[in-house]
Amino acid sequence: MKKRILIACIMLSAGVANAQTTPVKDTTHSKENPVKPAEKKADPTWGIKFSGFIRNDVFFDSRQVVSARPATQGELLLYPANVNNDINGKDINAAPSLDMLAITSRLTGTVTGPDAFGAKTSGLIEAEFFGNANGNENVFRLRHAVARLDWPKTQLAFGQYWHPLFVTDCYPGVLSFNTGMPFQPFARNPQIRLTQKLSPEVNLILAALSQTEAFVSSGPGTSIALGAAAAGQAYISNAVVPNLHAQLQYKGKVFLAGIALDYKSLRPALSAPSATGATTLVATDERVNSLTFETYAKITTKAVIAKAEFLSGQNMYDHLMIGGYLAYGTAPAITYKPITVNSYWVEIMGTGKKVIPGIFVGYTNNNGASQDNAVASYTRGITAGKTSLASVFRVAPRIETTSGKFRFGLEAEITTAVYGAAGTNAKVTGTTNSVTNDRILFISSYSF
Repeated sequence: MKKRILIACIMLSAGVANAQTTPVKDTTHSKENPVKPAEKKADPTWGIKFSGFIRNDVFFDSRQVVSARPATQGELLLYPANVNNDINGKDINAAPSLDMLAITSRLTGTVTGPDAFGAKTSGLIEAEFFGNANGNENVFRLRHAVARLDWPKTQLAFGQYWHPLFVTDCYPGVLSFNTGMPFQPFARNPQIRLTQKLSPEVNLILAALSQTEAFVSSGPGTSIALGAAAAGQAYISNAVVPNLHAQLQYKGKVFLAGIALDYKSLRPALSAPSATGATTLVATDERVNSLTFETYAKITTKAVIAKAEFLSGQNMYDHLMIGGYLAYGTAPAITYKPITVNSYWVEIMGTGKKVIPGIFVGYTNNNGASQDNAVASYTRGITAGKTSLASVFRVAPRIETTSGKFRFGLEAEITTAVYGAAGTNAKVTGTTNSVTNDRILFISSYSF
């Protein structure tokens, strides 16, 4: 019996050894049943992460104002309305107002995903309840929709985002939702943007842009030269050439600075009245070209952040600034010239976590166009041969306090507009008068 058991053990050991050195062919998977690679589980970091805030604004104005939107409530305040005396000499626009709005509440989606073309990918989609035109406030509207490809030294971005003249690293931190208008260029545009890292601190930014929504130029709404003014996207679309932008930026830990040059070409009309009258038309390809120069700087210390910007801009209507362009000549020979405005602003703010004081000061002036004898104006706040803005000045001290995700803020926004009679080049000369609006703004914001 012992011998049988011993023989069985020896045979079992030999079989195991043989199985380890000469594996049996596995026919489970063949050409007909290929081995399937294990399915890769989705990276948990891919997807969309939502954030945003619920905000309420309460603001008092000491007089009627001109605003970008809403027209009747003045959230995006630009400057105070001029004196408008009634038959008894009383200023109709000296009437105060009080408003409450929650339409700036916002939802943001930050998108991440797998690499593409050897680059890291990301995206941003953002909307708010501001509406996209006067009269449809509370309607959910698109703010940003941009996708990015990031290589080690290069970024390509496609979609709707801030115009490069609105520098996201250096813009007014005011509590007012106007973000420093009309001193700070403010526009969101469909675009293709290239950011090239020339060194660890220096970036070159190049962009080609179009226009959309409220951030469009003015022109003859009928597409016939000298027609009534209306804002629209067609003027840059019909010019074919996109808005072109170049910017050089230095970004260090303490100091940020940059310079930018922006070129824009519009085709205001497709036709003009013929010499025989308005009933017959003549095709026209006349353009209005404009250049804008911008420079900015920011210093960040342990106690304060100081920012400053200077802009000399032509035809800045689409950036919600004053200005635009003028038309000249006699039909059908109509030409155009842009109005130049200079704008300056500075800001100093604290860096505290709980209580943050700040003050903003801005100034812009109307330099008119380079030619006299304009026959039509496509502008904001300025009209050739009529009462127009000469300049706008603002000082806005503020204080805000934060606890967790909740924030309260109080801001006094004192804006003075100087009006006078404009010449035929739209520049104000001679006697002027000034009007001031005092806005008191209280904001509450709950972030998530």
